[in-house]
Amino acid sequence: MAGPWTEQPTPFMPRLNSWDDWHLSTGPLLTSDPDIPVMFYNGATQDARWRIGWVAFDRDCRTVVDRCIEPLLTPPPLADRSAIDIAFAASVIVENGQVWLYYSLEDRRLARARLRRHSR
Repeated sequence: MAGPWTEQPTPFMPRLNSWDDWHLSTGPLLTSDPDIPVMFYNGATQDARWRIGWVAFDRDCRTVVDRCIEPLLTPPPLADRSAIDIAFAASVIVENGQVWLYYSLEDRRLARARLRRHSR
């Protein structure tokens, strides 16, 4: 796509006193339902505990229509609280009607989760 580009407002922000209250980074976009695209995102607390969440948009991806309250994916519990505590969304595919979310744990292990999308 050729420019010029126009900056748009931030589509959603960190939430106070939540698992995603400090930093957000975009992740893969699931477009199997064009009326409600879902973006998986990475959210963190100030002590860098990263989790994976989701946010649903309207058809044009301009307005948030729903957002998770709790993280969708978290790393397994760690015995050492100072260890790397990260789950980070990487990509999403739909194959034979099944949704697979690929993500990394601790910035060194690749994992995938099969997700089920609830009907409207």
